[in-house]
Amino acid sequence: MIAQGRKVTVKGIAIATRWARPSLVPEDPHLSVKDPLDEGEPIEPEEKDALFIGMLRHHIANLIRPLGHTVLANALHALTQQRFPRRLQGDRDFARAALDAAPVGEIDKAAGMDGLNGGIVTRAGPVTDAGVTAGDQEALARLNLGPVFVGIERELIEAPIEADPQPEAVGQSR
Repeated sequence: MIAQGRKVTVKGIAIATRWARPSLVPEDPHLSVKDPLDEGEPIEPEEKDALFIGMLRHHIANLIRPLGHTVLANALHALTQQRFPRRLQGDRDFARAALDAAPVGEIDKAAGMDGLNGGIVTRAGPVTDAGVTAGDQEALARLNLGPVFVGIERELIEAPIEADPQPEAVGQSR
């Protein structure tokens, strides 16, 4: 992994996402990871925290972009690149505003979730237009494309926006 332009050693990072619908029983999850040791410079614990937050920001951005949340995804990616505290605060404010402006969906009021940011996904893939109406969903269903709303809890998106690693430890991760 590259952090602040130097190769660092980070062992064992795997990110998995499990999609499920409330009406169907999800299959047992499977995770396969190849985890070779890639030697680099040792890093401090606060640098590890900053790298974790950066990876979480990238992961969430990559999940929400195909669901039609390009501005929010770009804002999360921008947070992973910023090294300067004042600019980081500006990027964080922009990410908060993008999250606040993103449409909120709900699956089931009884599910105990405050709201989801997501979009409609069909058998043919995500519908990136955020303005999918109920009539559009009915038309997709008639075409046997099985439209479903897929969302990510707003709290999960907000957490890495609000995370505050040491500004000097924040750098580009890949």
